[in-house]
Amino acid sequence: MPTENKFIEVAREAVSQLRRLTKDFPALSSSHVRHAIETWNEEMFHKGEVIWLEKERKRQERSALEKRATDLIETQLVDDVLDALNSEFSRQLDYRDLIDLTGRDRYIDAMRREAEELKRNFISPEQTAELWNSVGKPSVGGDRWVATAISVLMG
Repeated sequence: MPTENKFIEVAREAVSQLRRLTKDFPALSSSHVRHAIETWNEEMFHKGEVIWLEKERKRQERSALEKRATDLIETQLVDDVLDALNSEFSRQLDYRDLIDLTGRDRYIDAMRREAEELKRNFISPEQTAELWNSVGKPSVGGDRWVATAISVLMG
């Protein structure tokens, strides 16, 4: 049996042992336990396996998404990262999702790179704050971006 289904194999063995024990020593178990063990069937194992496989698939997808997001945010702008992830993973991630995936520090570093690029293009901190607030980019130190915070990022 494949290792990803090991827990189902263990569950089957546990139910088998419990059936044997409740048959040999019925006084050691409650009527509710005996009823559950007697009515446990293969369909229940199948449902458990389906649930486990779905959770494992989601865990692996999340892991792949985190890795890809982390790789991208090291060199790309925040909006480009979101566009790439949403395209590659058929998702609708937003800025907060990206922060959750990559961590606050990586997000701040990416925002710093973007602020520096805007500065090189003669975009003022006030204009940058207005732009970022208008598109909903979460600020790193308050409810909204302000020119002072942008100036700090711009260096």
